[in-house]
Amino acid sequence: MVKLPVILCNFVNVASVIDNAIVMQNRLEAIAKNENSNLRPIVLFQAQSVANEDAHTFEKLKNKLVNIGIEKEQIAIKTAKINELDKIDLLDKDCKIRYIITINALKEGWDCPYAYILASIANKNSTTDVEQLIGRVLRQPNARKYTNQELNVSYVLTCSNDFEKTAKSVIAGLNGAGFSKDDYRQNNFRELDEPKPRVLENNGILEYTNDENNSNENSEFLSADVSIDNITKNIELVNKVSKILKNAKTQANEYDKEIKENSSNLDYFGDLEVKASKIKFEVEKIPQFVKLLPSGSILFEEVNSKVLEKEDLEKDFKLADKDIQINFDLAEGNIFGVYLSKDDNFPKYKKITQIQREYFKQYLKTTNDETRIRQSINLIFSKLRNDNALNENDLKNYIERIVNNLSDERKAKLLDEIDAYTLKIRNKINELKSEYREKVFYDLLNKGNIKIENTFSFEPIIQAYKLSSLRDKSLYEEEIDNLNSLENRLLTEIVSLDNIKWWHRNKDMKPEFCINAFINHYPDFIICTENGNIIMLETKGDDRTNDDSKTKLKLGSKWADKAGDKYFYFMVFENSKIEGSLLVDEFIDTIKEL
Repeated sequence: MVKLPVILCNFVNVASVIDNAIVMQNRLEAIAKNENSNLRPIVLFQAQSVANEDAHTFEKLKNKLVNIGIEKEQIAIKTAKINELDKIDLLDKDCKIRYIITINALKEGWDCPYAYILASIANKNSTTDVEQLIGRVLRQPNARKYTNQELNVSYVLTCSNDFEKTAKSVIAGLNGAGFSKDDYRQNNFRELDEPKPRVLENNGILEYTNDENNSNENSEFLSADVSIDNITKNIELVNKVSKILKNAKTQANEYDKEIKENSSNLDYFGDLEVKASKIKFEVEKIPQFVKLLPSGSILFEEVNSKVLEKEDLEKDFKLADKDIQINFDLAEGNIFGVYLSKDDNFPKYKKITQIQREYFKQYLKTTNDETRIRQSINLIFSKLRNDNALNENDLKNYIERIVNNLSDERKAKLLDEIDAYTLKIRNKINELKSEYREKVFYDLLNKGNIKIENTFSFEPIIQAYKLSSLRDKSLYEEEIDNLNSLENRLLTEIVSLDNIKWWHRNKDMKPEFCINAFINHYPDFIICTENGNIIMLETKGDDRTNDDSKTKLKLGSKWADKAGDKYFYFMVFENSKIEGSLLVDEFIDTIKEL
């Protein structure tokens, strides 16, 4: 049985995440005791990902928790290399563990059915990767449903600037645990009261976020005067957590009702049979790009390097010197409305109706030209300002440059076409950022500031609804087997080769392998030969002989060159190809010799 829906709570800084996690744990345990249950809700603290896992990193966090008054026996560190849970039964009624400190990727399975709260305390400006831990908080303790609905859901607390990325990360975790958008709650609900939180929803993942823009993003983690008493007895904190739990209760009730009425996959208690497939081979770590770091740049510990994220390449990105050439032709003459798609729950836009258009035009007549232009600039700015890579003054100046460069005719129409213009500007900025990241990546690589290290490990178990064991030599007992015709043809040929040891269908999301650089490139297949050669295979339809394919081929070839003699990257087309790629028969002939 599973704890759904997931409640995603986004706070202003790391200290707020920790404060609220402690109060929430305290409240959930009190609720459990009132129900005469032995349930002991546990918080998983997800620390900053580091290149070299070390006890010192996690001991710092543990010591800070002890210093505020939490009993040392209630805290444990559990990572791939440090295991303070060894020989501890978390279900034992005498077990005291209430807080577990971990990181993003756990390389071996472990059982934590009492985990209720995942509190990510990664840097606010970094990508929040919580998907690899979602499965740890979903399973219901002792496979039972509780009377108090607050105990039938799970909670994720973060301090990310970008809700969309965080939500996608949580959704990816649910997908990895065998769920889809149809298996968790999507619902609208009323906003909470003070301190002016904003409530959003994304496929049943509910976000409470504080709009205090003047908060100190880099506030010190747990200041010296903090104690467990003034955290758990803080009226404002207690009230905030109470409102979150109240809404969680409402959502759980509605979720149960919807599951009972509509779902053929889940029973009334949210139970779902998910296939689990174990890895069959022992595989060495696969190289990924790492960025060398100055001392003191990672939370809790000095480290020499970290696994590269594309956001790391945007640090000094500026719009001040960038061009403002944008083709707005497609935007002209239409008014657009922005909405959340029912298919994927992400923002989309479409033309509004003629009646809506006329109403909006009448409203626009009430404002003068100067006011409308100022409103347009402010509206565009408000829609784009959440990008962590952009300085707000730099962004606003860039928008002003674009607007001031428009013809008088387009300025007059700007406000009633604001969403289409915003989309064009966003796409332009993303294009500029992509070009900048690519340039910075190759510059740093050539200077030796980006290197390659063996960092990636396959998960011991993969979970999904649809797994197949029809093909021989798979890395896992069963693999996802949703292949197109080209992929099917290639895999059939690959499996028949005598020198192939195993193959794996690589999904295009974490925790799967990606060539991490200015883009995250997920090859379609990973193949290992009997000689230990690792082959990354990207398949492309004949309509994909474009710049995107050329960019990925260049990156993949560079990765293979830096990774060493036993690593290879191939891009394969069926009939047409780009320079450096292969056709199917050419590829098969090549890997026969590896």
